[in-house]
Amino acid sequence: MKGFFNTVQKRVGLLISIIGLAVILSNILHVVHNMGYEVLQAMNRPTVWLLFVTLLPFFISVFVECKVLKILQVVVFFFTGVVNLLGGGYEEFYGPAMFLAGWLLMRQYGFLERYPRAKTISVMALIVIISQISAIMHQTGEGVYAGFSTLAFFLFLIILILIIWWDMLAQQQLLKEENLDLKMNYGKLSEKIEELEEKQESYDLKAAGITPAQRRVIEVLTVYKASNREIAERLNISESTVKLHLYNIYNKLGVDNRFTVIDLCKYNFME
Repeated sequence: MKGFFNTVQKRVGLLISIIGLAVILSNILHVVHNMGYEVLQAMNRPTVWLLFVTLLPFFISVFVECKVLKILQVVVFFFTGVVNLLGGGYEEFYGPAMFLAGWLLMRQYGFLERYPRAKTISVMALIVIISQISAIMHQTGEGVYAGFSTLAFFLFLIILILIIWWDMLAQQQLLKEENLDLKMNYGKLSEKIEELEEKQESYDLKAAGITPAQRRVIEVLTVYKASNREIAERLNISESTVKLHLYNIYNKLGVDNRFTVIDLCKYNFME
């Protein structure tokens, strides 16, 4: 099941489907208990069918991966935002939040790769226009301020998400650079190991700054292919001390695992 929900589209589809079905069920139960409807009558109400139709793109997207369903997901979020702004009022949180969800999906699905600023501004303009229409419909008397207050709220949400997003991208870039460095170091180590194997020479541990205590750990590890516990027992030290020694050994040798240490030092303790 973990591998099945391996894309954003499927995860979003599953999340919205579960929430939507819960809303439909609660709506039916509310009508049955408070309005005296029969269950079948409650299920045949237009509100229930509208919710069900709205859920269809999300439900199908749990099982099918395609661009059309991604577009439908975005459209449904924007449509729901318009309905909430016009029906619930310009001050309702749900409308701008639905637009924000649709905008985030557009970004995730790659729909903002071309003309991102124009599309983002268009979404903001749409919110302002719908908010103004909502303010007029509800006769708030606040005029232009109603649209700009909603826009300010929407901008706050977008900037907050972008701050987090950019930080995540920066961390990903840093991880990529570190991974590239590790690959380069591994390539150099591989060449060094091949050179040592050809000449069957020992690795210069003293030049690497290895202490006598660390050398003993390397010796037990290399000769016996020992685990941390076995090294601790043979050297009569604690397992935590072994872990600390290995951590320092890895840093000094420029490796990230015990097997590379064994490859590097296998000719150091042949006698």
